[in-house]
Amino acid sequence: MILSGGGKTLTITGKNLKTQISAEFDRKDLSGQTSSASFSSGGNKAKKVNVSLMIEKENGADLTRLDEAAAALDDKLDPVVYTISDDQCEVRKIRQVFFVGSLTSKENDGLQCYDVSFELQEYKSPSAKKEERAQAKATPETKPADGEVKVGSVDHAKVIEAAKQ
Repeated sequence: MILSGGGKTLTITGKNLKTQISAEFDRKDLSGQTSSASFSSGGNKAKKVNVSLMIEKENGADLTRLDEAAAALDDKLDPVVYTISDDQCEVRKIRQVFFVGSLTSKENDGLQCYDVSFELQEYKSPSAKKEERAQAKATPETKPADGEVKVGSVDHAKVIEAAKQ
């Protein structure tokens, strides 16, 4: 798994690296006490990626880098959004993620390693992107003030023609 963002690239390696992806679909039952199948949709929520792996103690610096990546903030003090490269994420069409929840590590009882787990959340789900596009289309175009003419071009001839009107 590779995470790129915030000017850094982090390759997450370790033994038994496993990802589990969950998707939540918000549906409300509106049928009441009838046999109807009525429902309303609250939308599809962002997917979550749960990651677990073992990092050998001799590679403790990998855990330090992972910890720093999880805690990283951008200039607006928001969590850094990472572009993810992972087989299962690609199949589930997850392209950007950020760290949520907790990053946990504990010493493994039988091996000289740390059992590590953390959770990532999809940055913008396809549903969120669709809503943003719909809102952008629904935003009314501002009308020109008195005396202003919208040209819609930087072509000099068109600007002059619009000015004559």
